[in-house]
Amino acid sequence: RSVSRGLGDVYKRQHTAPSGRRNEPAHSEQVVKPMARKIYRIDEFMGLDQSMGENGMAASYSPDACNMDTADGELTVAKGYTRYITSAIPGTEAIRRMFLFHSGSGDQVIVVTGSSVYAYREGVWVLIYTFTGGLTGGRVDFTEARIDATDYLLIASGEQQIVKYNGTKSELFGSSDGLSDKPVSYLAAYRSRLFAAGDSSCPNRLYWSKLPGGSRTIESWGEESGSVNVSGGHTEIGASAGDPIVGLAALSNQLLIFKKRSLYRLIGDKPSNFTVERIDSDVETAAYTSLVMSGDMLYFMTKGGLCRFNGVSAALMSDARRIKKLLSGADVSLSKGAAARSKLYYSFDDAKGGGIIEYDLVRHTYMLRRGFDVGDIASWDGRLYIVNSGRYVCLFDDGKSYDGKNIEAWWRTPETDLFDKSGVKAMRSLCFRGHAQGAATAMNAEVSVGSARAATRVLLPTEESEVVEVPLKNEGRTFSLRIANEAGGCFTLRGGIELSFETWRRVE
Repeated sequence: RSVSRGLGDVYKRQHTAPSGRRNEPAHSEQVVKPMARKIYRIDEFMGLDQSMGENGMAASYSPDACNMDTADGELTVAKGYTRYITSAIPGTEAIRRMFLFHSGSGDQVIVVTGSSVYAYREGVWVLIYTFTGGLTGGRVDFTEARIDATDYLLIASGEQQIVKYNGTKSELFGSSDGLSDKPVSYLAAYRSRLFAAGDSSCPNRLYWSKLPGGSRTIESWGEESGSVNVSGGHTEIGASAGDPIVGLAALSNQLLIFKKRSLYRLIGDKPSNFTVERIDSDVETAAYTSLVMSGDMLYFMTKGGLCRFNGVSAALMSDARRIKKLLSGADVSLSKGAAARSKLYYSFDDAKGGGIIEYDLVRHTYMLRRGFDVGDIASWDGRLYIVNSGRYVCLFDDGKSYDGKNIEAWWRTPETDLFDKSGVKAMRSLCFRGHAQGAATAMNAEVSVGSARAATRVLLPTEESEVVEVPLKNEGRTFSLRIANEAGGCFTLRGGIELSFETWRRVE
C-alpha cells in the first residue's frame, strides 16, 4: 500500500493546477493501477538463439553474445589462445591447411602455405616439399596411411600428383604404371584401402587402391590378375558434370561421397560387393574442410546451418536455426572444422572479420568466438589448435587473451515485454553473484528500457560468495540487459542473475 500511495502522490503532483484544483487527465477516466514488484530471473546461461523473435525466447538464451563460456550453465569470459609453437610459420603466402602427422619418430605439425609444405620438427620449421609451379586452387587434403611397414602422410592438392612424407623426406606417391599418379583433391582411408576423388579431368570419378598384402600396396590402383577382390579400380558417381565430387569422409561402415548437389555412399568391403547408393538428404553444399567426425557421427557446416549424417540420412540439426542470423551474413564456403572435447568448431568469414562458431555436443548450445583471424584449425589430443594472422600455431581455449590481444566479451538478454505490452516496467536493481579473475576487474552492465539506456560500471569482488546489487533506473514497456567485460578482463557470474523491477499499467 505504501508503494501505491507514493505513486498516487506523484500522480497528483502531475495533474494538479496551481490553484489546487485537479486538471483533467488526457483520458478523463485514466487511472493508474498499483505497482507490483517482480523479478526477471536467468537461472542458467545456455547459448545463442536466433531462431525466433526475441520476445518469445527463453531468458537463458541470448540473441547476441560473443566470447563467453557457458559450459557449466554459468557465464564466464571465454579463454583465449596462446602460442603453442613460438616461432612463426615461414613465408608470407596464405595458410592453406594444418595437420598433425603421427610419424614413427614423433608427432609433427604440418602446415601448407602457398605452394610450400613445412614440418615442425626438432624445434624448427623445415621445408619438406614445394609444389612446382605453385598451387592456384587452394585445396589441400591429408590422410595418414601405411606403405610397406612405414607410416606416411599423404598430401593431395587437386592440381599435381599426391605427395607422401614419412617424417624425414617427401616424394611423389604412386606412378603412371600403377594408375595412381592422378591429381586428385580428396583422400580417405576406408577398409584398408585408399580412396581418392577430385580429379578435374574426371570430376565424378571415385578411385580406390589395391588391398595391401604380399607385393600389393595402396600405391597401385590397377587391376590384380586373378582376384577382383584385391584389385584397385574406379567408378563414376552420378552422371552430371555440374555435380562433381567435392569431398570424401570414411565412417566405420561406409564411405560418404559428397557432391556439389547430392550425397552418395559406398558400402561393402571389396570390389565384388561395393555398392553405391544415393542418400536421401536435403542439405546444401558443404566444404570438405568442414567434415568432422565425432564418434561415428559426421558433422558439417553449410550456409543453412550445422548438419549431421546419422548413418542413414543427412539433415540439418534440429537446433540449426539458432545461428540463423549469424550465418545469413557469413561465408562458410571455405569453413574449417574440428572436434575437441565434446565440442565442434567451425571457422567462417564475414564483414566483421569472421571467427569461430562453437557447438557443445553435450548441452546442444552455440557460441560465437571473434576478435582474431583464422588461417586454419585442427585438433589433436583433445585440444583445438589455430593458425592466427601472425602465422603462429596457437593452443585454443588457453590464456586470458588472443595472443596478447584483449578479448571483447558480451552477453545480451532478449528484449522482452514479458507478454505484458501495456505494463510499464520500472527497473530497480540487478543482483548477481560473481567474481573477478584478477584484481580491479570491472563489468559493464547496460540496461535498455524502451528507448532509454543506462550503463553502469561494476567493480567485481574477488569472492564469489558475495551478492552484488546494482541500482537501476528508467522505465518502459520493454527491457533487455547487456553484460560485457572491460579492457579484456575476465569474470564469472554464478547461479544466474536477477533483475528487479516494479510494474503498473494505465487503464481507462
